[in-house]
Formats: sequence, structure tokens, C-alpha cells
Amino acid sequence: MDFYTMKKRITLLLSFFAILLYLGGCDKGSLKSNTAPDTKIALESINLDGQYRLNSVVALSWFGTDIDGYITGYDISFDEQNWTYTEKLDSTFRFSIPAGSDTIDITFYVRAIDDKGNIDPTPASLRIPLKNSIPTGIFDETNLPGDTALAVTTYRWFGSDPDGDETIVEAEMRWNNGSWYSIDPYQALITFVADTNATGTAKVFYANDKNAQPTSIDGINLNDDNTLYLRVKDIAGATSKVDTSSAVFIKKPSANFLVICGQPNSVSQIYRPILNDIGQAYDFIDFAKTDGQNKPLNQPKFWSPTFRHMLMLYKKAFIYTDATLYNNPASGQSALLLAFMGQGVQQFTDAGRKVLVSTQFAKTSDMASVAGIYPIDDIVSSTGQVRISNDSTIYPVVVGSQYLSLKPQNILIGIYPIVKSADAEDFYRAKLTKLSGWQGDNLVGVRRKFSGNVSHVFFGLGLYQFNKTTADLKDLMEEILVNDFNW
Repeated sequence: MDFYTMKKRITLLLSFFAILLYLGGCDKGSLKSNTAPDTKIALESINLDGQYRLNSVVALSWFGTDIDGYITGYDISFDEQNWTYTEKLDSTFRFSIPAGSDTIDITFYVRAIDDKGNIDPTPASLRIPLKNSIPTGIFDETNLPGDTALAVTTYRWFGSDPDGDETIVEAEMRWNNGSWYSIDPYQALITFVADTNATGTAKVFYANDKNAQPTSIDGINLNDDNTLYLRVKDIAGATSKVDTSSAVFIKKPSANFLVICGQPNSVSQIYRPILNDIGQAYDFIDFAKTDGQNKPLNQPKFWSPTFRHMLMLYKKAFIYTDATLYNNPASGQSALLLAFMGQGVQQFTDAGRKVLVSTQFAKTSDMASVAGIYPIDDIVSSTGQVRISNDSTIYPVVVGSQYLSLKPQNILIGIYPIVKSADAEDFYRAKLTKLSGWQGDNLVGVRRKFSGNVSHVFFGLGLYQFNKTTADLKDLMEEILVNDFNW
């Protein structure tokens, strides 16, 4: 064996023994331990105090690292005792500030978890200095009452708070220099019905409630301008700035009879002298009056409840309208005035009150919006044409009646006889001239009874057009409004 071969064998043997010695010095089965992950919050600190503290809505982000694996999720906590698992790297938190407190410090903790299930033993933490925000309460300016109201006003209001709208725990309203009145902060639509039998008070209704709140609000001045004020408070006791409504003149009802105009003034000039001659006092409201830009001045923004409460202040009513469509700013709905009045009229007659309605429909009128509420189901529609000539009449069909037949001054076209509802009875029919194949019934007046008494009289045409003999129209209206409704 030569020298070089022997040297090579000796080197291999030494290497083998060195390996054995190394393995013999290690514990059997031991492996290098997995390293725990590390966690960081994007913000190391929030050094804010006093008025510069954060509000209760805070966005936070975090991340984790692991030198021998990867991060699978995180535990987050606000007391280092109760942990919630998440796989997110950020979130927006809404913190609650305790009642009566203006500021609070909250500590946020987060710890990373790696793919081996190891949890960061030293969670990252961040002190969050919070300050309660002042809430805001405002009136819905676009839907305030007009400058004049007949005993009833409805207001919608909004409350907000950067700390969360749910932190608003109280709302208050005040009329003029009256007392602050507590409002349920979850009730955004408030109606005030002036008490005509007491001095300076009004009943308070929420939304479409038919029953008033247990206590009334004071400070109302009838037949005078009135201003409503609003403020809200949050859970920490912070109070908003006071919001002020525009002034409204609140009229006191002067009679038990309400006349509602839904047509041009030329029509009122026919009806009102007749009503004056009948000799019954009445209040008058013009829902057709506009500001010159086709915007109604007196129509309520919230037909229900405003109109419903207003109508219930009276014992009987006379309503005259036509097929004009009006837009309601609060709902965005376009409809007949009779449709907007529907809920109010139904409650009115269901309570045994009395109403006379004279209206005109168009072929395109939405009859579904009025059917059943009024004692009609539909209008008669046919090909061809129908008219009432100036030598023709509408005539009563009630047996033994004292009602008169009426004649128009002019030839009337665009006539749409009505289809009565199941609970109505025939009252007036018309002598029609039928042209070009028109076919259909000639019923133009119906009525409905309440406990055996006439409570709802409905004409599907304009009675004002049948004044060829004004005394006859006056006699008919007096028979209905004074004699039929005298119960």
C-alpha cells in the first residue's frame, strides 16, 4: 500500500469518528424549536389629548411576521383577557363612551398566530384616546309646513352623531317660549294638533299613530306666528345646538264645517255664495292655490298624518276637486287630490262624520287610488263620446226624495259616469247624449250610509256646472249639507 492510499483511508476514518462523536453528543429525537410570530400595529402610538382626541369611530390596521413559517390569523382584544379571532389585517371600530363621560382611554391588543399554531406571547398594543362628539339635530327643511296651518303641523327631523346615531338618547322640542318637551329619539315624524279648547297646548302624535302621547306640549299661540325649536342629547350628556324652524301662522278652527277647494277660484266663486246663503259657518282651505310656479301653497307635505288630523277637527266637510294631478314633495308621488285625501276621508267617515264630494275624472285617472275609500269602484269608459246638453238634466232616483233636477248652463263633454261600490246606493243619474257608439250606465251620483243615516254623498261631475238655475243648486246643497247631515 503506497503512502497516498494510506493517507486517504486515515482521513475517511477520522471523519467517520468525528460524526459519531457529534451524534453521540446530541439528545436523541430533539429538533430545533419553531419560532413564535411577531405582531405590529401600523400606528406605534396616538399622542392626542384634550380637544384633539379621536371620536369613537377609529380605523386600525396591523400585521405579523414569522421567520420560519407564515401568519394564518390574529387574535384581537380590548382587555387582554377575551380574544376574538380574525384573518383581517384592518378594521373600523365604533367604541362606546360610558354614559356621563366626556373622554375615555381604550387599549387595543393584537397577537399573530402562525401556521404551527404558535401565538405571539407579547401582543402588540395601542392606547386609543377618545372624546365624545357633540350630536346634531335638524329639521327637514324641504318638508316644513307652509306659512299658514289650520291647527295641525307636522315636522320631520334628523339626528346624527359621529360616535354613532344610536348614541342619541333624547330629543326635545319647544314651541316659542314654552317648556322643552321630550320626544322619542326614534320617532322622526311628529305631528302637533292644537287643542282648541285649552290655552296654548297641543296634542303630540308620532308618525301615523291615531292616539296622542299621554302629555301635551305647551307654548302654542293660536291665530299667531309660532316657531318650533329642536335639540338632541347623546349618551354622554352632550347637547346639540338648537335648530329653529321657520315661523308658521297656526289658525284656530272657527266652525264644525270644513270646505276644501281643489279647483280654480272661478269654481269657488260659484260655490261660496251658495254656502254663505245656506247660513252655516264654515272654515275654508284652498288646496289648488299655487305660488305662481305651479307649486301648491296649502297642501300638506305629509297628507297622512297632517290632513287626517286636520279633517278630524270637524263634523262635516264639502270637497270639490277635478282630475288635476299634483306632486307631493315628501313622497315624490303624483296623484289626484282625492287620492292624497283618501286615508283622512276614510277615517272621517268611519267615525260617523259626513262628507259631500263633487269631482271630475279623466279617462286616464287612476281609479284604483280612490276606489272603495269613496263610494265608487270605477268610471264608465267606452269608445265614442257622451255629453250632457244644456237642455238636459241630472235627476234624483231616490224614492220619495225632495231633491231637485239640475240643468247645466252649457253643453258638457268629457263626462264619465261612475260605477258604485257594493255598499253605496244610487242617488243621481244623467240624461246623456251618446255619440259614435258610446255605451254605458248613466249613474253620476251615489251615497253611502252610516248607521242608517246619510254620511257620504259623491258626485262624479262638477255640481257647479249645473247652476242654470242657481236656486236649484242651492236647494240641493242645502238638502244634503243641512238636512241629510243633521244627525
